Amino acid sequence: MRSVAIRLQELDDDELEEFVDIWLHNRSTKYYRTERLGKSSDKGRDVVGFATDKLHEGDWDLYQCKRKTRGSKLGIGEALKELGKIFYHHLKGEYATLPKRYIFVSPRGITGPLQTLLLNKEQLRTALLEQWDDTCKTGITRNEEVLLSDEIRTLINTYEFARIDYLSGTLLAKEPDVGPALSKILGLVPDEAPEADAPETISEVEMIYLDQLREVYGETSGTAFPTIDDVLAHPDHAGHLQLQRTRFFEAAAFDRFHRDNTAPGAMETFKKDIFHTVVDVYRESHSSRLDRINAVMKHIGMTQVSLLGRMSRPPVRQGMCHHLATDGRLKWNQ
Repeated sequence: MRSVAIRLQELDDDELEEFVDIWLHNRSTKYYRTERLGKSSDKGRDVVGFATDKLHEGDWDLYQCKRKTRGSKLGIGEALKELGKIFYHHLKGEYATLPKRYIFVSPRGITGPLQTLLLNKEQLRTALLEQWDDTCKTGITRNEEVLLSDEIRTLINTYEFARIDYLSGTLLAKEPDVGPALSKILGLVPDEAPEADAPETISEVEMIYLDQLREVYGETSGTAFPTIDDVLAHPDHAGHLQLQRTRFFEAAAFDRFHRDNTAPGAMETFKKDIFHTVVDVYRESHSSRLDRINAVMKHIGMTQVSLLGRMSRPPVRQGMCHHLATDGRLKWNQ
């Protein structure tokens, strides 16, 4: 199979911008809002991440997507022209502040000379000033020649060029929170979710489905169980209940993992598939409600349900039924 980095190199312009937008959107703790602006009038901005509700009047990061064709890499001339745009459009009032970080996203990589400049930021500043006429004067806008005015020179000299960086395809594939973008745009499924055990202490998150099971066990025994601890003390039902708890937490770990690493909406689709796989068995006539639970668990344990093509493990599928009982789509005590 081709590497993720090579797959990223094959994205077209729209796909690359969408990939970056999904990736940044998933970094909700970092950004107040993300937005794709890439088009002919983007004022030098493809995808931006706003740190606060002040938007361009506060801190923001700019991700300049550069898809190069025919194996070529991003070079000095194009990079300097894009950098020149941010100083020009800032001076024109298009954005009140300059970006906190400026990241070239170039899946095919960058040329050696540009990499040298990006690894030596003061050399990058000098190159922009010295090569302005060659790269920016007629390259920023079709409507006018943009001269290196004193105002632009001052902006360049006072900007922190340490904020400028790049991401090749290899580096982008290793970024945190990139899983949903890899899943949605490239169709890649992350590795297997971690296994999980039920904690010794009953937690609040379990109480809805556990209370339903408590009633079912009472019905089966002919004696009500006032608390979950009473069920756990029962010789016949304690082991069965602990097994259901393990399944519930297996499903919870699976849910957390894929919400962080899989395309938005994939987990809800998976839950709906689980529901439609078991609902007919659930609605069949059973000798008791406990027999119905066991029939549902047996059926879903033997029936494969996948998430984006990856097969799920039986305890995950079984535990997801308890999550459906928790959110009301299935109820064990009805």
